[in-house]
Amino acid sequence: MKTVAVLILMFAACAVAETSQKGIDALPERYAQLGLEPLEALFDFKFRSFRDGDRQSIVVRTRRREIYLLVFNKPINPRNKVVNINSRRLRPGFTRACIDDACVRIEKIYQLRDRAHELEVVKFLREND
Repeated sequence: MKTVAVLILMFAACAVAETSQKGIDALPERYAQLGLEPLEALFDFKFRSFRDGDRQSIVVRTRRREIYLLVFNKPINPRNKVVNINSRRLRPGFTRACIDDACVRIEKIYQLRDRAHELEVVKFLREND
């Protein structure tokens, strides 16, 4: 009987911890409002340059001239100076990026169509930050 009670308490504690962790890591609604489809992974990523998005994201350009919005698990400095992404395979929830000596986890990756779309997205994010 004690074993059953202990098991029930363990499952309840795990459920509470998982729920509270989701609340901490929940992304702001503004990213869902963009209406973009998140990518599951990004292969053969070759970082070329970046620009600040808002306080939780950056826009990166690849050597192939593709443009991506990377959203992180927590806020970053809104005026970043250095971005370091060592991995060539980006996976949301797993890959880390170091920004101004602070490492954060990439939570979402969105592909942007072109420069005009990039400007539109950045403007929206900064207005709603």
